[in-house]
Amino acid sequence: MTTAGAHPSFSIIIPTYQRRDAVCAAVRAAARLEYAGKLELVVVVDGSTDGTEAALQAISPPFALRIVAQKNGGLAAARNRGAAEAKGDILLFLDDDMICRPDLVKQHCQSFAEGADAVVGEIPLDPATSSNFLTDAIARWAMDSGLEARERPVLTPFNIYGGQLSVRRDVFESLGGFDRAFTEGGGYGKEDADFGARLLACHQVRHNPDAISFHRFVVSPREYLRRGFALGRADVRFMRRYPQFAYDLLERNHVSRRRTRWILRPLARIPLLPQIMVGLTAGLAEAILRSPMRSSLWFGKYFHAMRQLAYWSGINHGGGINPSGAALVLCYHAIDDYSADPVLADYSIPRARFERQLKSLRRRRFRFIGGQDLLDALDNSRELPKRAVLLTFDDCYCDLPAVTQELLQPQGIPALAFAVTGMASGTNEWDQKIGAMTRPLLGWEQLKRLGEAGIEIGSHSQSHARMPELSSEQMLRETRGAAEDFEVHGLPRPRFFAFPYGERDGRCSAAVRAATYAAAFGLADRKITGEMNRFDLARVEILARDGFLRFWLKTTWPRLATALRWRQHLGKWKRSVKRALLANPGQ
Repeated sequence: MTTAGAHPSFSIIIPTYQRRDAVCAAVRAAARLEYAGKLELVVVVDGSTDGTEAALQAISPPFALRIVAQKNGGLAAARNRGAAEAKGDILLFLDDDMICRPDLVKQHCQSFAEGADAVVGEIPLDPATSSNFLTDAIARWAMDSGLEARERPVLTPFNIYGGQLSVRRDVFESLGGFDRAFTEGGGYGKEDADFGARLLACHQVRHNPDAISFHRFVVSPREYLRRGFALGRADVRFMRRYPQFAYDLLERNHVSRRRTRWILRPLARIPLLPQIMVGLTAGLAEAILRSPMRSSLWFGKYFHAMRQLAYWSGINHGGGINPSGAALVLCYHAIDDYSADPVLADYSIPRARFERQLKSLRRRRFRFIGGQDLLDALDNSRELPKRAVLLTFDDCYCDLPAVTQELLQPQGIPALAFAVTGMASGTNEWDQKIGAMTRPLLGWEQLKRLGEAGIEIGSHSQSHARMPELSSEQMLRETRGAAEDFEVHGLPRPRFFAFPYGERDGRCSAAVRAATYAAAFGLADRKITGEMNRFDLARVEILARDGFLRFWLKTTWPRLATALRWRQHLGKWKRSVKRALLANPGQ
């Protein structure tokens, strides 16, 4: 293998299966490439029976074209075979529906000259593709994918597509190529993300927005839906191999959306129902494409919902999201008697009652966990023990060090505590505005000692503001600014964030994630599971009004506790209405 100065030799590898016309168009486009170095084109015909090999032999590009025929082994096997047959310094993989621009290789070459070990380009929809509900969605996906890759300082495995990917030959060989297990036997998807994860771990990967190959989409609705199911199965394999990417992958498939949680995933668990619904949708979609409704937005939304149904059915068929157990997270404030405080009375638990609650949890065989245990469970790298419980303390009142030293440490109980970083007075200024008494908070030196005692310190924002009401600039200060306060005062950058008052929305969760926290908590009477949005984790708030029975109910069946509370509120409202009517019978 030789390198000709600034123009390394490129081998363009195109795998194909049963797409004679598409691959011939892709090869004719590749024949128009303009490059000063040496080029060769390797087309791997992966068991096609549609005359692909003969049609390709009739094409004569200005550089070497080799056609390699093999039994059908799947996309990863075909790519690996092409790499084994190639002779170039750089391997450039293209899908058989990619129409490359004449300067494609030049653009990849430029990125390699800047130090890249691998390069990904952009794959916008071919302008010649007819518009319909399916291709319109593909065009939006390609646009969003390109924008995401351009904005990321560091790529993720999900920014690497085998449809247009170049890699140095020695790097490809050192990584062992694509994993055939993802695409054998009709499998589809994630062989490129798997290769990307290994590639990104130790090599420099660049995105070049000017390296463009147009995607000539030729997939039928039935095949597109089938791929949704296959992709679900592949994603299970990928998540189990790379649990650190599980959250990002599931969020890309809208796992936390209500439609997914309450409709699609439950439907996907019903035997045979997904196959029936998806099959009927495929037939309807083919008819719609032949009608004036082929660009119907309504049908497009329905069709892609059915694709998601197929995806979650594939997830279930592949073994499901790896269960990591459930965790109960309890939210406390002050462990002291503030019963005389007009605002904080209900947010303080007298110490004796807190001791009884700890004894109750131990007696009922709850297992206390720390923040790292929870993160490992969210990453699916560790399974939580049964009856896992995590204690958290908001605001960091001055009672916390004594509670830690005298109650938590002797019993080996870890916990999280959330500090408000921007109070100049060192007191609960946000509550004083609504009539609360002045209560001192822990200072930075006290927080350091608390951290040394085994209590992980997280962020509770700078000013304890109601975050959904904030502007983007204010939210940045409350999230990123609060984290930077920790570093300025010599504490580790916080991994966890607790939303003040438990109030949050999607914009708040996105801001916390952008500020590089590992997870964030709100308030909700439910347990945490591994599939939950880690930037909207549930905590069960423990209040002074919670007697023994209500504490038992909140820690055993938290959702039932919510239902009963609403029932009590409704009962009080009915009684008040009845009293009002009896007091005014004439109205």
